[in-house]
Amino acid sequence: MLALAGVVAGIWFLAGRFDEGPGRQVLPAELADEPDLYMEEAIITQFRKDGALKYRLAAREIRHFEPEKVTRLLAPELTLYSLENPPWHLASVRGNIRQNSTRSGDAEEVVQLRELVTVRQEFADGRYMNLHGASLDLYPDRQYAETDQDVMIDTQVGRTRAVGLEAYLERGLIKLSSTAQQRVHTIVLPGQFK
Repeated sequence: MLALAGVVAGIWFLAGRFDEGPGRQVLPAELADEPDLYMEEAIITQFRKDGALKYRLAAREIRHFEPEKVTRLLAPELTLYSLENPPWHLASVRGNIRQNSTRSGDAEEVVQLRELVTVRQEFADGRYMNLHGASLDLYPDRQYAETDQDVMIDTQVGRTRAVGLEAYLERGLIKLSSTAQQRVHTIVLPGQFK
């Protein structure tokens, strides 16, 4: 009888230690900070509903943390495909993927690029745009990007500096921001107005 009581007490102890609720287990403390998913030299491809490519993300490391609902990226390189224009190529030192809530309450994916962010697009006729900044948030579903950090944009026409921007990438429209202390500043290369 004493042995049966010991077994029941042991099961109760273990169940209380590992069972947080129906079907859930609590990780041991030494694993609490470990990712739920870890990949090295990974490539993730997302498709549109019609089967066309939406984006391709390559990263040296991808770590997903389910409790925080965040995916951390090391050296991400993202190619965002457009239906009518050449793709956009985005890269940074690190980044995150999160789910944000829209005004309607739906979940929307946001790719947060941080440190030495570069964005470029090249056309067959020689036109190009290279953007450099410290951070950029990309919303792939809307092909929309924004930052409130300083940016520098180089094109075949010249160079522009701004305090931040909103970019509608599918349409190729960029709204530049300024402050009272720092205006949008553009240098046009010679020979542009012949």
